[in-house]
Amino acid sequence: MAASSKSNCIPAVSIDSALVTALRETPGTGKVYSVFERAINILAPWGQLVTLAARRLDDAPWTIRAEVRDWSSTGIQAGDPADFSARGISFDSADTLVLLPGAREWFAKRIPLADITTAELASGATALGGLLEAHGVRGGILAASAADDAASAGASGPTAFDAGIAQGLRAAREALETAVRAGDSAAIGEAALQLLGLGSGLTPAGDDFLCGLALLAAQPGSRLGAARGALAAVVAQHADRTTLLSWTTLREAVDGRVRESLLELLNQLFRRRAEDPAGLARHLRAPVDRALGIGHTSGTDILSGLLAGLRLETELRGSM
Repeated sequence: MAASSKSNCIPAVSIDSALVTALRETPGTGKVYSVFERAINILAPWGQLVTLAARRLDDAPWTIRAEVRDWSSTGIQAGDPADFSARGISFDSADTLVLLPGAREWFAKRIPLADITTAELASGATALGGLLEAHGVRGGILAASAADDAASAGASGPTAFDAGIAQGLRAAREALETAVRAGDSAAIGEAALQLLGLGSGLTPAGDDFLCGLALLAAQPGSRLGAARGALAAVVAQHADRTTLLSWTTLREAVDGRVRESLLELLNQLFRRRAEDPAGLARHLRAPVDRALGIGHTSGTDILSGLLAGLRLETELRGSM
């Protein structure tokens, strides 16, 4: 349908390069999966979950950022059909078209690790660990690994369910780290499966932790290749263990494709390679804060996985 036939034409700001190809090769009709203030998730004709994001969010895999502040005010609702083409995504139910021509293509950058020294990895881990301990949001992985009772400020304390989740996250995380150190692919897969879908919300804490670990493992020159392979296999085989949004996010993470704010943080982590941990922490405060703003505890949980990856990468290099 032509753009002029829609009363509400919204220009796109940027679009994931992989999505550009998919729209050109597989046009058709999809279905709105969920609608939030800052994002709409749509099941595309080819079965992929695609996100329409407000401009203030960062670029991400399978995402289009558009000139919108509040998607919930557009009238688009879950279940509405969505027509996909190279020109845009059209919603007849809301008389709305998201226009794609002119949008900037986004490519997920790679951060080579081969030239990063063991000392620089250790310094980065120390800086990130300190920032997470001081500013991370407790209630997911951080609560499970550092202070089980800190997740609840109320007098009643955490529920038995919360305590059980915290214990499960801690045990599975420790098992995963032990398996990675040993290079045991089977055990890595078993521990990752325990974490997959563990927690509450659209992206459970266990998935977010795996996402952060997978991000580092997917970078060129990482020594976490065995972990990446095992994680990729678990994710590919067990889509039913978690939410569609979380599974999609994790599937992309094992290929090193995550939100731009996370990639920029990883890039900044090694940009000032001569800095001591304290100086590096000051330099990282702004990008860490941006990452911590993802979801409620999701940012903290993802960075906890990244921190685990940095520490494991450091240990594996030291043992070789």
